[in-house]
Amino acid sequence: MEAQVVTIDQPFHSAYEKFIEITDHLSSEMAGDKTHSEIEAYLETDGRELLRLLLQDHLDNQGAGRVGDAVCGSDGVVRSHKRDDMETGYKSVFGAVRVARTGYSQRGVANVFPRDAQLNLPARGYSHRLQKRVAAKAAKMSFDEVANDIDTETAVRLGKRQVEQIVYDAAQDFDAFYAQPCSPALQQYAQAKPIQVLTFDSKGVVMRKAALREATRKKVEARAQQAPRGFARQDKSNHKRMATVAGIYHIDRHIRSPHTVARQFAPLRLVPSNPPLAPKPVGKKLWASLQKPMKTVIETAFAEGLRRDPEQQAEWVVLVDGDPTQIDYIKKAAPVPGGSVVMILDIIHVLEYLWKAAKVRFALDDPQAAPWVAEQIERLLHGQVRPLVRSLRRWATVQGLSPKQREPIDPCTTYLANHVPYLNYPDYLAQGYPIATGVIEGACRYLVKDRMEITGARWGLEGGEAVLKLRALVINGDFDAYWTFHETQEYQRNHQAKFAEMPPARAHLKLVSGGKNG
Repeated sequence: MEAQVVTIDQPFHSAYEKFIEITDHLSSEMAGDKTHSEIEAYLETDGRELLRLLLQDHLDNQGAGRVGDAVCGSDGVVRSHKRDDMETGYKSVFGAVRVARTGYSQRGVANVFPRDAQLNLPARGYSHRLQKRVAAKAAKMSFDEVANDIDTETAVRLGKRQVEQIVYDAAQDFDAFYAQPCSPALQQYAQAKPIQVLTFDSKGVVMRKAALREATRKKVEARAQQAPRGFARQDKSNHKRMATVAGIYHIDRHIRSPHTVARQFAPLRLVPSNPPLAPKPVGKKLWASLQKPMKTVIETAFAEGLRRDPEQQAEWVVLVDGDPTQIDYIKKAAPVPGGSVVMILDIIHVLEYLWKAAKVRFALDDPQAAPWVAEQIERLLHGQVRPLVRSLRRWATVQGLSPKQREPIDPCTTYLANHVPYLNYPDYLAQGYPIATGVIEGACRYLVKDRMEITGARWGLEGGEAVLKLRALVINGDFDAYWTFHETQEYQRNHQAKFAEMPPARAHLKLVSGGKNG
């Protein structure tokens, strides 16, 4: 059987010639001496070029996008002058390609390009597929590493600034994506579970000076002026901006006794051999923001709660860390009519204060410290908040501790005394409510810390915010769905907004006057 000959005027001739070249090379005697790694390296390079040629030939075979005698822009101006030589290009995951297109113009107004709309061409010259790969990597690694990876995988070279700009653009539809109506699966979770949990925390991120909040920036500048020469740059205090971390999820009741819970925090006591399994959160969504004030993040979380449970049929539980500003914002954002919100002070934050107090009562590595902490936890879980506060203060007074020595005791007792309304643990446990912020504590680590604290990282506000959004999308399992949404938004911004009217199908535009499609 004779080999098929493809002439230069036939579709995909360039790609076919490259394919023949590759198969001839693999069939040659010389290729038989190659190792598997050498063969793969050859195919990785020349095979990528074959794919680029397939894409290029496809674009060449589709014409220049002439749609008629004239088109009307969104400004109401009819553009009747046509030019078929206004080529553009972009970088794909296979390499650079060019696009032939017809431009429609009129004196004094910008050109419009139907072909750009038909292909939903990117605004910055990098395909959406390539941008998606950059965005997914930037959620996990430094911008320099992203550029290196993209170069290795696609042979497309990107500078750090180009990676940053792609990341900024990629994250811009985050809020709009989550403002869409709830998915059926999410509605099912919200209706099936009796408890809806909102939880908040904060995590510091090292920022460039220009990205710090005004009060923090002034502290940095004042400290730099006071510090001896050569020492100002070594001081890392006051270089962080707090990211507000928020989470929402749905969960079943988990009724347990104070004694059972206390033993989970007591390493030297026996834990039941078969403790009841805790229910797993479902419909979990986590996010964080450096840019938005805490108040806005909290309001957004409650808006998300109402989006999921508009009739407030579930019991709303809010886990707090004790920050008075946070609690005040929660009270103001909570939906008052027709529903109630139960605020619970996270037991993990309480535990941290008790351990600080234990360091005053016990020597370092004293084995009695852990049992003492466990005993105080059990007292709290039985509702003995005020007696515990009194006993700690009395002990410090009897011991004759100086104000400096009392420092870990007094903050602990003040913390407990100020949050008595949110420490009704016996009732919370009887209702089956969660009392620990494990979900949000974990989010502070893997959503914020693991990425934002890469060695030497100092963030600008826009870049840090964009990375947190992309990272949240990945963690929430929404990245692929988001990207589909993002590409649709890009089409509307970059193309649909330029025309007076566009039908649902992207391949056609409304004609102002009759004419044949070219």
